[in-house]
Amino acid sequence: MEEDKVLNVLGYLPMSLNILLEIVEESIGISSFNIYKNIAVDDKENAFSPHSNWNINFYDSLKPNFDKDELFVISVVGVKSKEHVYKWFKASTNVCDSKFINLIHPKAFVSKSVNLNYGLQVEPQSTIAACSSVGFGVNVKRNSSIGHHCEIGDFVTINPGATISSYVQIGRNTMIGSGVSIKDNVKIGDNCIIGVGSVVVKDIPSNSIAYGNPCIVHKNNEKQKRGG
Repeated sequence: MEEDKVLNVLGYLPMSLNILLEIVEESIGISSFNIYKNIAVDDKENAFSPHSNWNINFYDSLKPNFDKDELFVISVVGVKSKEHVYKWFKASTNVCDSKFINLIHPKAFVSKSVNLNYGLQVEPQSTIAACSSVGFGVNVKRNSSIGHHCEIGDFVTINPGATISSYVQIGRNTMIGSGVSIKDNVKIGDNCIIGVGSVVVKDIPSNSIAYGNPCIVHKNNEKQKRGG
């Protein structure tokens, strides 16, 4: 009988943890998890209801050494949150980026021509079309669509139902809200928040909070705190 593999989950955000573990279970069959809580963003214990088939261990700090075969995933989302977790982890260990697993749900579609970095999470009914490029630690939430020849930066979060047309560029640490629609050839900078339901027809500069139809910049985001 094959030994059960363990996945190390970095960060504790109960609101999204069930979704993450379900993607893992459906994608690669892992059911044992070590969850490291000391970089928690949200500590609402009652929001997390683990599946009865999961073997879950919680830790407040990283263990001293990791096996060379161990795998990792970041469980938090939000502007700068994922990068914060990543930098904290890299400062404490010598684990290479390739140990951050790509999790693509069987009911999602990612074209074979997409250039993928590590740490990608794609939820059910989402698509990434041909010749796009996706950076490190990107989350593509349920029912989202990324068109062909798009460039998605590191640590981007694309929330449910977002539609991104072709030749779109999205900078690192940017969050695209639920139901957002982005027109062809638009460029969105780093550290942006695009509000729910916005229709983006023009470029959005870095460090912007923008929303509306059409989407316009309402606030500078340079001092935005980390969030889930």
